[in-house]
Formats: sequence, structure tokens, C-alpha cells
Amino acid sequence: MQREEEKVKINHLINYYCNALCCVAGEFVLLNEEELSRFEKMLTKDEALLLYCYAVAKNKRAGVGELNLKVQDFEMGRQALEHFGLKGKIIISAKDYANLSSHAIINNGLILEIESLLDYSQSLLSEIVDFSAKCEVPVLVNIGRDLEEVGKIVNLYQKSPVEVLEEFGFLDRECYLYGLNYIDKDDQKLLNQYKPFLILAPSSDGEEGMGEINLYNFVYNDLKFGFSSGNSYNIDMLFEGKLAKYNTNNLMRQASMVSDELLIKSLTTAHDSQPIELPLEENLPVKNILDQKIEIFDDEFIDLRQKVKEVIEKYKEKIYGNS
Repeated sequence: MQREEEKVKINHLINYYCNALCCVAGEFVLLNEEELSRFEKMLTKDEALLLYCYAVAKNKRAGVGELNLKVQDFEMGRQALEHFGLKGKIIISAKDYANLSSHAIINNGLILEIESLLDYSQSLLSEIVDFSAKCEVPVLVNIGRDLEEVGKIVNLYQKSPVEVLEEFGFLDRECYLYGLNYIDKDDQKLLNQYKPFLILAPSSDGEEGMGEINLYNFVYNDLKFGFSSGNSYNIDMLFEGKLAKYNTNNLMRQASMVSDELLIKSLTTAHDSQPIELPLEENLPVKNILDQKIEIFDDEFIDLRQKVKEVIEKYKEKIYGNS
């Protein structure tokens, strides 16, 4: 008699940074950054909300229960999260901080993103730090994504990117750092003094040719980190942890440099009262959890996908036609 398949319970997964537009559009059409921006401006409010909802639905289908979603409009992003019952925050450009409603500021569901230190004047960076301190709004800084950007920052400020953040006071606030592909050991030691939260995006970085993260350095320096899908359209958070593990082992030329228990902890939300049940073999080692793929199917997801596909088809010719 065949024994009934056992189930292992883990908390819902958490995605610390998901670019809603990239998550949706990338599934159907290949667009560069300029084309994505043009596409977003073409959308009506209803169409934008539809795309945001689909991004959230893709995360929920992959077992994500807590999500930080990058969108253009805070209220619509929040509406999409609430529709699917997901916890999390809405990420918008820090350039739009002055146009925020009081609701967006006081409900503790907002993160301001600095897309690049090169895109912001020194006066604007100071204003954002002051706003963050006054309103207790966390800031996410996209930092060290490629060597060219790092070199330009050093030439401009005569300091490393992390030193620039320290000088402006970002590290004294609630701060998230996204990217981190090209920061040196001195910067990691400096981060150790402030303990900002580091957001890693292994799949997105690989797809964009941005380099590989060595998790061992972050663990050695006792830095807090979590995982994200970034600009990738494929939401599979367990794979993000597995890919980071393989990258680290390869770079260090030694297996098991980072424990699977630590990876699973960084991939799951700590305050989840309804754990996911994964069908697993009896006595399966913890490391095999990262090999699982969670897929939760429902009719609403299928219907949403078809509507999103129709929106993309509607604008595809205009997007490429203006290239």
C-alpha cells in the first residue's frame, strides 16, 4: 500500500522588490527601458490597474504572501495588493514624493525608490532624506548595479556609493539597498555599522548581465538580506534562493557556504499565520525545499492573463513603431 504523500509547512514567501510593469510586459513582449516607459505612459488608469493586479496575481500564484510592488501610482498599487489580500508596501519613485497624498504617507505602506544616485541632484537627495526623517518613510536606493555607474558616482562625489549614502544620512534612516553587485569589502564593513536591509535579485541580475552576488560576504559581515524578483517576469522565489546559493558556492569554490535554513528564513515572512503546505516526500532534507516550484491555480488568474495579453497587443505596434 502506497503511503500518503506528506506535507511540509513553511510560511508564505516574501518578494521584497517586484517591478510591476517588467513583471507583466516581459511575459509577452521584449521591451527596453525606454519602450517600457513609453508603454506605461500610453496606458489608461483602468489598464494600468489591470497590469498591477496581474503582477500581484503572479506573485500570489507563486506562494508570495508579502510583496513590495514597484508602480507608478501608489493608490492603484495599494488597491491591487488589497484585492488579492497580500501584505506589503508600494514602491514609487522618490522624485514623486512631493505629490504624495497624506493617505500614502501615514498608512505605513510606502517606500520611496532612488533609481540611481546619478539621477538625483544633491539638493533633491537632501530633501528626500529630510522627508524620510520627518514622515518616517523608508527609502530604497538602487546602488552599484554596474561598474560604469559606480565609477561615475566615485568621480562625481570622490566617495564610494555607500559613503555617499552615509554622508547624506540615508543609512541613519530605515533604508533598503537594492543591487549591490559592485560594492567592495570596505563598503560592506561600513554597511555593517548601520545594518540597512539588502535586497538581492539573482534571476533579474543574471538576465540583465549585472553580475553575481556572493552571499558569503553578507553572512560573514552579519548583514540582513532578502530576495526579490526585481525586473524579472518569472516569479519563483524559491529559485531565487537556490540560484544565490549556487552562485555563492561557485564563486567560493566550495559547496554549502550558506545554510539552507538561513536561505529559507530569508525567503519567508516571519509574521505569517497561514503557512503554505508543500507536498514533499517523507523525511525530505531541508535543502530540497528550494527545489520545489509553487503554483497555485485559479480561474481569476487565467482571466486576468488574457485581458493583459489583449492590452499588450493593443499597444505593441505603437511601442515599436515609435522606436
